[in-house]
Amino acid sequence: MKEYKFIKQKSTPIKKDIDFEALLNSYAKTGWQVVNAFVHRGVVKAVLERDKKEA
Repeated sequence: MKEYKFIKQKSTPIKKDIDFEALLNSYAKTGWQVVNAFVHRGVVKAVLERDKKEA
């Protein structure tokens, strides 16, 4: 089974692309993969997916 997470770029005037890249990399380290990314009203948003960890 999969689980999904929806994230968006923080609205900071400086380094926002670098900050978003760092955020994506931090999620990747815990098993998340980007399955879709898009821009809505000037904000980058992404859908992440990973295998759900069974308890």
